[in-house]
Amino acid sequence: MRFSALLLSISISISFLADAQNTSPASVTPQASTFIHCTKFFVSKPIRELPDYKPEKGVMRQEAADKIRQVIRPNVINFQPGNDYTDPVRQTGVGSSLSSGAPLVDFEGALDSIWDPADPNGAVSSNYYVQLLNVTFTVFDKKGNIVLPTKDLGGFWSGDPQDGDPIVLYDKFADRWFISEFQISKTPNQLYVGVSKTNDPTGAYYVWEYGMASVDPDYPKYSIWTDGYYITYQGLNVNTSQPIVPQQMAVLERNRMLKGDPNAGMIIANLPRPPDFQGGRNSLFTSPKTLDCDASALPPYGTPNYLVFFENKASGGYSNSIVIYQVATDTTAHTVAITRADSLVVPTFNAYFSDGSERDISQPAYPNGVDALDGTFNFRVPYIRFTGYNSVVLSNTVNLGGSVAGIRWYELRQDDITKIWSIYQDGTYGPNDGISRWNGAICMDQEGDIALEYSVASNSVYPGIRYTGRLVTDAPGQMTIAEQTAINGTATISDVNHRWGDYSQLDIDPSDGVTFWGTNQYGGYSNNYTQLTRIFSFGFAPDLGITSLQNKTEIKAYQNGSVLQVKASGLPGNDLLEVDLFDIMGKQLTTQHIMPAANMFETQINVSALPKGVYFIRIGRENFQRVIKVEIN
Repeated sequence: MRFSALLLSISISISFLADAQNTSPASVTPQASTFIHCTKFFVSKPIRELPDYKPEKGVMRQEAADKIRQVIRPNVINFQPGNDYTDPVRQTGVGSSLSSGAPLVDFEGALDSIWDPADPNGAVSSNYYVQLLNVTFTVFDKKGNIVLPTKDLGGFWSGDPQDGDPIVLYDKFADRWFISEFQISKTPNQLYVGVSKTNDPTGAYYVWEYGMASVDPDYPKYSIWTDGYYITYQGLNVNTSQPIVPQQMAVLERNRMLKGDPNAGMIIANLPRPPDFQGGRNSLFTSPKTLDCDASALPPYGTPNYLVFFENKASGGYSNSIVIYQVATDTTAHTVAITRADSLVVPTFNAYFSDGSERDISQPAYPNGVDALDGTFNFRVPYIRFTGYNSVVLSNTVNLGGSVAGIRWYELRQDDITKIWSIYQDGTYGPNDGISRWNGAICMDQEGDIALEYSVASNSVYPGIRYTGRLVTDAPGQMTIAEQTAINGTATISDVNHRWGDYSQLDIDPSDGVTFWGTNQYGGYSNNYTQLTRIFSFGFAPDLGITSLQNKTEIKAYQNGSVLQVKASGLPGNDLLEVDLFDIMGKQLTTQHIMPAANMFETQINVSALPKGVYFIRIGRENFQRVIKVEIN
């Protein structure tokens, strides 16, 4: 769900204007934070026991928040609309590398029914793929077979109303599932959160319901970090139909939630004031994202998360830049401190489409028909730890000219010692074929390869789903892998009030760290519905070179009394490696530096002082790593 309408409000206009005139981004200071407990806690019945979802027929149903989305866009004094912005890093042709082919697995997702839009998202574990749509929950195995037929989440949240914007994450570090939704149909507004009791997504969940008073936590986006589940959202006051000022974010107590503690709380923090968090005159004008830990071990406990958003001159921003804020959470004092960390200047781009009217992307017989989802970085923002540095990948929709959309993407790196961020590479994927590519999701595997999936459409192309990518060894700034199709669209989607998807999702398979799993929306026909969803997986097979051995790497670990025996074979070379042992909270317990011989090594780790539990072993160097989970008894 997102803000849709554009109505002027003099009082808020003056507030935004004053901030834009008198407050430069660098001078904004962090605001206070508040700790709250849930208004209700319970252990749910197993999801498998919920009634099956019965698709409704009739007129497309808009999300509940649409009824109160009479919201002003910022009165941006630097606003420079237009399509005459030359993108110096635009890639005008598709890649040619055959390092990836057709999807490994490709199957139909759940049916969206009549909800507008579908809000497709999903997550993968070692055994399952879980997909959530606006009010539904479906579980598949990794071959596409239905494990749990589509369930209605209405019965999951103790029978309370549900108003959509669901999110599912798989917390691979704890082997648990996280799901969320919200309701604004009755007072107080509620944010619902569920964490599975076991690794079975069809089983029972610990459930917390947090009262949000008069705040509609619209478009919530979550991420997994060592000390919490982090949330950003577009805050709307349901009484005044105005955005709350300042905007907010929140941190949930992950440690307590994993234990099913009824007292697990939520820290709500105010974001620095406008205009910093305003994406300008876009359909998503205030939706920053926090980093979501992927693939490798969690950061050490106490490591700050980071909040990212972009400024764009074409949309009214001060500059073309990525703005980074440090988010330091104190789980003892229940406070969150948000301080500006950096601002990285990026090549010129144009994120402006149509003043946030959502009439942007063309389909056959429906010109400028659906929302470009402009103004914010796409969900998720994956973060991966490598030896010596941390990587983050981001993507956002840009206007290539004439409301043809492309995708600007970045890889940021943070030095592990200095903690300074820099742009390692960037590019704009915008083949010169008149086809819009938008609603993207980006992800990196544990070898440093990058994948990008997205929606496609044009005057002659029905809305479908495609993907591309690049290997870590490729020249920077290019999506080198030939564009592949997950599903071609077969119908125009014209009954959705110009809304589209709201978000899609791309995850990395925790089983191998190199297989990507995605879900998105496309246009087709099924029982008279045209909003369909797809689930697919793919990977990259290097043609030659140093990475050709990486898929053959095998790591084994077993406990022998007080030592953990670690063996690795099929390594990509004999360069110096770092072998680390982490606990489940990301604390680095031991480190060894080992020089392999004949692409293999064997070592021991003393675990006599460690309590029984789950741990992680990471073997890595620059542009290569493997992480395995071990149990110590």
